[in-house]
Amino acid sequence: MKLVYRILLHLSWALSLLLAAWAVLFYFTLIDEINDEVDDALEARAEVIVKRVLAGRELPVPADEGNNGYFLHEVSPQYAAAQHHERYSDEEIFIPEKDEEEPARVLRMIFRDREGSYKELTVMTPTIEKDDLQEAILWWIVYLYLFLLLTILLINILVLHRTLRPLY
Repeated sequence: MKLVYRILLHLSWALSLLLAAWAVLFYFTLIDEINDEVDDALEARAEVIVKRVLAGRELPVPADEGNNGYFLHEVSPQYAAAQHHERYSDEEIFIPEKDEEEPARVLRMIFRDREGSYKELTVMTPTIEKDDLQEAILWWIVYLYLFLLLTILLINILVLHRTLRPLY
């Protein structure tokens, strides 16, 4: 095997591993950023509802359509003590109008009202389908990386042949 092709083989393995690691990091960073933005919106909406409950004001009408709404119910002190006071999760919410489940980001928050009883507020909002996003990112990254890898290898072949020409 010629030295040039041996160098290119090692270079392609190193680049493939590096690009794969970057793709995984990119995906998890993207999902984290999306979740962070959705969580901020959920937190702001929950804060408005909690302030209204504590002030004894009228609550906003919960959305009864889709996966964008909230629920408020009383819980026992034992339940409140056993749970984290703020919990975020990705869930599938059933939508009767569509007769299907859709992804939603959910915030469950436990707080005490003016009378001292514990309430659990569940706020939800639609979110992206992470499986679809993962598949789209995977295919676009595969295309991008193949293009980059082939371009880098082609340039290296040209540069190495020119550089090593005096040694032939």
